[in-house]
Amino acid sequence: MIIAFASKNHLGLNSDVGSSIVSSEYFTVAEIENRKLKKVKNVENPFFKEEKINTQKFIDFIKNINAQKVVISALDNADIENELLLNDIEVIKNVNGRIADILKEL
Repeated sequence: MIIAFASKNHLGLNSDVGSSIVSSEYFTVAEIENRKLKKVKNVENPFFKEEKINTQKFIDFIKNINAQKVVISALDNADIENELLLNDIEVIKNVNGRIADILKEL
């Protein structure tokens, strides 16, 4: 399973979950296999600070990193959330704190 966490910075698992897609400079991508962390990488968010996000481009970005779940504090764009769900990508929102701590709970 691959989980993409919106991240406030480039510190990977030590980063806090970003408050929104626009304000998250990175995504921390965690690959889980057999309930164990296999790999972590940081991916620059191409939508960082964009005023208006192209929904399809964002969906393609998430699909390209093979994420099955997206974790974020707030997803303030219903179109993006609906498209993620239509593409079988689970959206976990209203999450705050350090990514490493949240990952243990998932």
